[in-house]
Amino acid sequence: MNPSIQASAAASSIHKVTNLVIASVLLMVGLYAFDEWGQVKEREEQHMQSNLMLLTRTLDTFFLSKRAGMFSLAETMAVSPGGIDNLALAQQLLADYRKHRPEVRQISLSDMSGKVLASSHAADRTVQLDVADQSGFQDFARDAKDLHDIYLGRPQRDAQGQDWVFTLRHVLRDAQGQPRAVLTDVFPVDFLESLWQDAPLVQQITVGVLRDDGYLMSRYPVPATVTKDEVYGTRRDGALIRYLTQHRFPVQGRVEGPNALLNGQNFINLFHRLDKLPATVFVGQPEIRFFQVWARSIDTPLALTALLLVFIKLVSRRLARREQEAEQQRLAVERVLRESETEQRSLIDNLMTGLVIHDATGAVVRCNAEASKLLGLSFEQMTGKQLIDPAWSFVNEQGAVMPVSDYPASRVLATREPVNGIVGGIVSGKDADICWVLSRADPWFTSDGQLDKIVVTFVDITMRRKLTSQLQDRELKFQALFDNSMDAVLLTSPDGTVLAVNQAACRLFGLSEAQIIARGRAGLADPTDPRLHELLGRREQIGQAAGLLTMVRGDGSRFTAEISSSIYGDSEGRQYSSMIVRDMTERLRSQAELEAANAQMRRINEQLAEVAHFDMLTHLPNRVLLADRLQQAMAHCVRRQKSLAVAFLDLDGFKDINDRYGHAAGDEFLVAIAKRLRLALRDGDTLARIGGDEFVAVMSDLSTEHDCEPLLLRLLQVAAEPLQVGGNSLQVSASIGVTIYPQDGSSSEQLIRHADQAMYLAKQAGKNRFHLFDVASDAAIRIKRESLDQIAAAIAQHQLVLYYQPQVNMQTGEVVGMEALVRWLHPERGLLAPGQFLPVIEDHDLAIAIGERVLDLALSQMAQWLAAGLYMPVSVNVFSRQLQQDDFVHKLRQALAAHPTVPSSALELEIVETSALQDMAQVSGLMHACAELGVRFALDDFGTGYSSLTYLKKLPAELLKIDQSFVRDMLDDRDDLAIVQGVVGLSKAFNRKVIAEGVETVAHGRKLLAMGCVLGQGYGIARPMPAQQVPGWLDQWRAQQPWVPQEDVGLPA
Repeated sequence: MNPSIQASAAASSIHKVTNLVIASVLLMVGLYAFDEWGQVKEREEQHMQSNLMLLTRTLDTFFLSKRAGMFSLAETMAVSPGGIDNLALAQQLLADYRKHRPEVRQISLSDMSGKVLASSHAADRTVQLDVADQSGFQDFARDAKDLHDIYLGRPQRDAQGQDWVFTLRHVLRDAQGQPRAVLTDVFPVDFLESLWQDAPLVQQITVGVLRDDGYLMSRYPVPATVTKDEVYGTRRDGALIRYLTQHRFPVQGRVEGPNALLNGQNFINLFHRLDKLPATVFVGQPEIRFFQVWARSIDTPLALTALLLVFIKLVSRRLARREQEAEQQRLAVERVLRESETEQRSLIDNLMTGLVIHDATGAVVRCNAEASKLLGLSFEQMTGKQLIDPAWSFVNEQGAVMPVSDYPASRVLATREPVNGIVGGIVSGKDADICWVLSRADPWFTSDGQLDKIVVTFVDITMRRKLTSQLQDRELKFQALFDNSMDAVLLTSPDGTVLAVNQAACRLFGLSEAQIIARGRAGLADPTDPRLHELLGRREQIGQAAGLLTMVRGDGSRFTAEISSSIYGDSEGRQYSSMIVRDMTERLRSQAELEAANAQMRRINEQLAEVAHFDMLTHLPNRVLLADRLQQAMAHCVRRQKSLAVAFLDLDGFKDINDRYGHAAGDEFLVAIAKRLRLALRDGDTLARIGGDEFVAVMSDLSTEHDCEPLLLRLLQVAAEPLQVGGNSLQVSASIGVTIYPQDGSSSEQLIRHADQAMYLAKQAGKNRFHLFDVASDAAIRIKRESLDQIAAAIAQHQLVLYYQPQVNMQTGEVVGMEALVRWLHPERGLLAPGQFLPVIEDHDLAIAIGERVLDLALSQMAQWLAAGLYMPVSVNVFSRQLQQDDFVHKLRQALAAHPTVPSSALELEIVETSALQDMAQVSGLMHACAELGVRFALDDFGTGYSSLTYLKKLPAELLKIDQSFVRDMLDDRDDLAIVQGVVGLSKAFNRKVIAEGVETVAHGRKLLAMGCVLGQGYGIARPMPAQQVPGWLDQWRAQQPWVPQEDVGLPA
């Protein structure tokens, strides 16, 4: 046997024995280390558990002490003279409490809205006097207002925003259990950290307290890489809080997972829940610490084992060295033989250039890895292939298939000359992208001049071609953007030389490109404008700037322009700047006009508010303002457990004054007597004029219903005193009806009606007296009950019918729609107008039934007209009570579905402006939901409310209806005319349509058209009519010329 083989076999045997011994030693050491690992984990977790129980008991004791202290303080306040309301004593108690508790930063007493009533820091003016805006108080008010125990708040900044603090809050309640005040104990986060620092057992672990909402109450130590804002101001979402949340906050347990504050280190946490508080104490250690402790416990055995293994290895190596020397000599000889071939192959394969070697016939004999990658074939697939082969295909630069004769190797075969710089594309598959290469081919000859080989090399230029194409595309896009930009664009050098401009710049400055380049930047900008140097300086500092500058056109005129300029550089380090110039003249003018229009709208709104709230003759509150003040007075009475009186006063004999002395004298008399009546009331009472000689007085803060009688007698007295008007002594008396709230628990509008009914009874009893409304047995109640019964019967017996009033375009004569108006075909009293029965049911559920009946009748009539070939949009009035129903949209959808031939866009719902007062958000949401069905909305009686601009902004109504009370008298009353003009102006400003009600004459129509209001309805156009008369009226109307001729109006078509 060969000696070298024997040496190698002997060495191999020595290595096997050595490895077996080493493996046995390593196995025993591994078993020992594994056992030690289990013991280390058990000891460390027992240590953590001991610390956890100690810390939990410490915190439970601490919070129990805080809880007892706060309960004791609350009880002391409750039993002290004056109770919670004795703020001076409360102040002293709070100061004493803090004095004996060093951990307390501040303790305060506040009301339930967050206003601080007393504080241990009352002398410190920096202490916040209102905590309502603090997030901690808002959380408490939302989550723990009904809590009878203490409430532990999450960490927050103190009033000065310097330190992180906790809050403990306790609600103080009265004898009936109602919350009266909040006791707030504030102590710093650092206090709990001091507890951890003083505990020697916690120095090697992480401890903390976590609220159930994920916020840390304390953590020790705080990592040096994070701030306290990150620790206490951010909700944690790590493994611990997820485990607690998923398992519904168990009493204790173990959680393992990454720690976000320590860059995701894996932590082992043990936790225990605090008693009676929504918080959990936890202790934790990074898992790596377990490994460190384990490593220290096994380092000595490992070191001894390592020494043993080294000794074994040295002995085995010494024994095997001789055999290895012989083996190395043999390997050295073989390596020398392979080196030349390996170096050559390595050099070729590591080239970044593809290389293919052909023999003299053109067959492939060699290729490198880059060539294999580019051609998509392995070396084995390429070996032996001829130039003509279906495995590859090439295209020229134009994308056409390259003939085989144009292949680089083919050219060398044909000419025996080298070829260089051939660009071609390699097609490796049907759907594969083309790989573009730059090739060259060189012939190799034998010593006798015969062609031996052809070496073809090629470089991948696909990315270079793609980048070149993208650069060309970008240049084309930039040039198109530059040439077609609507803004003037100038390219300049940093010194202000203009290099290029677009056509928009030539048009803006009124100069040719050559003229702008000749002028330069200095010739285009006004040198006296100080903003020029500011803009250039800012651009020099940050590379870009924008602002307004004064520019100069070619004719010397100046204009204000918005400038945006940036500096950029090219690949050779040269700097350029771009300047975009936009003429701001029209925009500035538009802004000025818009500001002027806004100012005018504010003035109009103020006028509308004045007219909407006050009587123009006596300057007393009108019916709208009366309703608002009465609502406030009713709420005030409920809060203070008082009563109020609503008195309806009508002047007896005032009509005779008007008839005998004229309306001017009557108006003067009304102004004078209004002043007398107002002076007869108290300062907090309200006197309103709601009609010609009708007044309503609201007297609040009454202890009994008899407290109003002296005021009523005084009103009767001053009303009966003579007045000198125009040299005549005039005298009237008054009849007053009174109702008392809350004994009469009706709505505000119903209270006024009850007082009105009682006033008529006072007149019937002889006038010059007052009558108290009897809620139980008054005749007015019986009349209303009878009316409600009759109306209910009318609905059941189908006595309600619809009349239709046309709505037309007064400029063109086009009929744009009909308004459906309900009438009562009474079996005894004939046809009744809505004003004779609708007020009775306004606040009754019958309003809903009538509203749904009217909607169904209108949709049925629209369907009949459509069947007859007549398309006619119809608007339907909706009651306020109807709007308040949660299922209004659902019922509307059902009504439309019951009449499928009627398009929803042909239906318009009219809501009275004051209907939206109750809940603006609810009405707005309802209107948007109806709009999704295609139904349109109109605001009826617009201008009679007192939040008109608010409605226009928040309610999606397409049409405004000017109340007929303003339109009817606008020809004679300047105030009414101003209101109509204001509403028309508002409609244009808010892009809404507007229609005028109460158009009774041609003069009304012409005046409205002159103001820009083209839509109208009223008796001057047509009275309401039954549905069967509508087609005939339409034929008669269409046969006429437009209602108001164009030449009479003087308006453009």
